[in-house]
Amino acid sequence: MKTHFVFSLKTKFVLAAAMIVAITSFTGGSWFLRMEEQAMTEKLQSGGRLVLSSVKVPVINTIINEELGSRDPTGFLDDILADIMANPQFTTEYAFIIDAQGKVIAHNRMGEYGKIYRDPFTMAALADDDYRMVTIPATKGRAPVLHMALPLKIYGKSWGVLQVGFSLAPLQAKLKAMKRTIWWFSLCFFLIGTSIFYLIGLTMTKPLQHLSLAMAEITHESMATAPSGQRRDEIGLLQRSFNAMIERLQQSEAERHKAIDSLVQSEKLAMTGKLVAGVAHEVNNPLAAIATCLYNLEMRVSEEMRWDLDIVKQGFNRIGNIVKQLSDLSSAARLDLHPVASDLFFHEATSFARMALRKYPVTLSAADGCVPQLLIPMDRGKIHQVMLNLLVNAADASPPDGNIHFATFVADDRFCFSITDQGSGISDHNREKIFELFYSTKGAGSGSGIGLAICKAIIDMHQGSIEFESGPSGTVFTVAIPLHKE
Repeated sequence: MKTHFVFSLKTKFVLAAAMIVAITSFTGGSWFLRMEEQAMTEKLQSGGRLVLSSVKVPVINTIINEELGSRDPTGFLDDILADIMANPQFTTEYAFIIDAQGKVIAHNRMGEYGKIYRDPFTMAALADDDYRMVTIPATKGRAPVLHMALPLKIYGKSWGVLQVGFSLAPLQAKLKAMKRTIWWFSLCFFLIGTSIFYLIGLTMTKPLQHLSLAMAEITHESMATAPSGQRRDEIGLLQRSFNAMIERLQQSEAERHKAIDSLVQSEKLAMTGKLVAGVAHEVNNPLAAIATCLYNLEMRVSEEMRWDLDIVKQGFNRIGNIVKQLSDLSSAARLDLHPVASDLFFHEATSFARMALRKYPVTLSAADGCVPQLLIPMDRGKIHQVMLNLLVNAADASPPDGNIHFATFVADDRFCFSITDQGSGISDHNREKIFELFYSTKGAGSGSGIGLAICKAIIDMHQGSIEFESGPSGTVFTVAIPLHKE
């Protein structure tokens, strides 16, 4: 089931990163603009002070000479103001000089001569000893002005105030252009930073998406694993943990299937055992009567009927063998465990094998690999039954003059014996069903499909295993029994 998130992990990451980039860009741009504005204002103020300081002495001397009546100061003061207004470094709106009573004695505008200033700023400048300045806000049709006043004092005596208004329009124009540049740079920085973080988020969440898809595809039939890379971060750890979990689930699922198969097989055996317990006796009684009749018929039948009698005897023997196998199957769940020496088991098994294979055109080779000898907890009769059943199947599968090899050995604290034939092998189609009850690979009338089921039931009761490896050149059945029975 596909889920649509309102805000996915990637979206949250990109939004958070975009917010951080935006705040960083805005804060950095604002701070840079404020610092530049402060620096440009201080530069304007410093330049204005320098201009006013450079003309202070000449202005005071001119006013003093006028007081003494030695010369007319008007023309000289006008020249000084004209020089201030013509300074190319500044855009000067006005410049004028007032005397100690606040009367204008020189101005760049002729109409301002004789005007008296009594405003608080002028009065404070007359009483002060150092520069004073104030920013006059913009009005309609007029840019803001930096108004500077320099008291004309010498030896504590005030001769007036030199006042100059520097236009802030150039400063504002520069700040506006700089602000535009800073905002464009911030926007580019925001877009580039957001794109980079988007790619980072995409790279980080892509493995998580693959992992999520792999988890969504997990079923009882199919368990997908996450791509296993060489990542050394938390995502790599999550991938490895997910794959380890899948491996554990696969192992648990395999064990579950094995347990179910074993349970089904046990149920089959139990049902068959109940059925055989009631039927075997009923079948054996008629078989006994048939056997007597066959014996009498064999003594009296003519040669023409003997062939038919042989066919009846073969069918009779087959029915008897099937009933015996079913009886063995019903008693497979009952074990009589005793410790058996490995060398004794080997010699007994070899003797039984040679007797069982006398009617087959095959040879037997045997090898005892249990040195020194071991004590094996087993039901000796039932294990002999398993061994003989496997030997007969091997003889049936092997070609004439073929060799059957019987070997015992110890592996992983288990006693094992193997039987190897030289047959054509077991087809892939039969591998999964070979231990099922009533399933036989032999031709019709040749096999009952009970023998290997009995072998598996007996070995399972011993808490052991029976496995096989098959190929075109032969098949190897291996039986393993734990050495320490709990």
